[in-house]
Amino acid sequence: MKDIVISGMGVISSIGHDMEEFGRSLSAGRVAAGPTPWSDEEGLRDVWMSKVEGFRPQDYMDSRVIDGTDTFAQYAVAAAVQAVEASGIDELDAERTAVVIGTACAGAESIAESQRGFDEEGPSGVSRKLQLKAWPNMAAGQIALRWELHGPLLTVSTACASSIDAIGMAARLIERGDCDVAIAGGTDAARVQVVLIAAGRYGMLHPQPDPYKACRPFNTERFGIMGGEGAGVVILERADRARARGARIHAFVRGYASLSDGFHPSSSHPDGRWESRTMEKAIVDAELPGGSDDVDAVIAHGTGTPKGDIAEIRALNRLFGGREPALRVTSIKGNVGHTAGAAGVMGVQAAVHSFKEGALVPTAGTTEVDPAAEFEVVTGAPEAMDLETIQVNGFGFGGQNASLVVTRS
Repeated sequence: MKDIVISGMGVISSIGHDMEEFGRSLSAGRVAAGPTPWSDEEGLRDVWMSKVEGFRPQDYMDSRVIDGTDTFAQYAVAAAVQAVEASGIDELDAERTAVVIGTACAGAESIAESQRGFDEEGPSGVSRKLQLKAWPNMAAGQIALRWELHGPLLTVSTACASSIDAIGMAARLIERGDCDVAIAGGTDAARVQVVLIAAGRYGMLHPQPDPYKACRPFNTERFGIMGGEGAGVVILERADRARARGARIHAFVRGYASLSDGFHPSSSHPDGRWESRTMEKAIVDAELPGGSDDVDAVIAHGTGTPKGDIAEIRALNRLFGGREPALRVTSIKGNVGHTAGAAGVMGVQAAVHSFKEGALVPTAGTTEVDPAAEFEVVTGAPEAMDLETIQVNGFGFGGQNASLVVTRS
């Protein structure tokens, strides 16, 4: 993949509602963890989630859109508005602009609300706009409606790899000549009680009283995931087009790969073989002269779960183990929780911020790294280093493995 650049970015997250605050919070190692709305209920005490607080949809869309959308779509529209504005594109070509958005949970919140309404009130308790709110494609659809776009309009639902796949697919559309610009990213809103309860019952999280320990990627003592939410969007275009209009180029999307693990509905293969193969193929696609040796750092999937982390540790060891100096690795889920469909794009945005600062952001909450890691997990504070190439991983339920390689130039 050549000459596809990121020329604009937008984010709605628990640690910032714009790129500046998001990046500043990542560098500071800020952890946004608070009680769930149901913390007084049995089984949910001492369980933490990373919520988006103070979001004002009216700052980004009119009342009709607000009334007809689920929170996941509102987050996506807001991040897209920021990204388009930051790109400096005055007018999007309607037929030459693609929208590719990833989501895992989509409008689960609206479905749960209508089911509750039906149980309590009967048919009159069901929202007449439920389909408009709940269907997964409505985040991308609302973005296309916002700018009256008529180019490729795609929704990707590959669990927690969704936004990595969305960016990779959007870059391929540009590379193939199907569009000139793509609005790409991912979104999810994690405020549905049944989803959190299901995660707990499935063993994905363990109650404990310290919110700073809610998610500790690659830590020796780790308690599982912390639910998160939000959206991230990037603007992709060809480098020559961006340069011609004097745009700021934040990074280049160089390589992408997506493979199936084919092992278990919720667990990666314990030795991480398909995760490492996915990373390897993304590096090959990027045509890095030195192969994996040219990767300076990895923004890992890093969920903080015992099984998930050990599989990714083994995958990273297989590809990067024994390097001198050791590969630097981080995860942002200790900051924002597991944002599902938005996880990958937020990782890409963390990579861009690290390029800009000349320092890899730290892994918030992690204090004692699992000794199985044959790489260096950045903790405590950003690590100053010469960053040219960063790999970003996204692995999800269903055996979804995806990886992107982004470079500073």
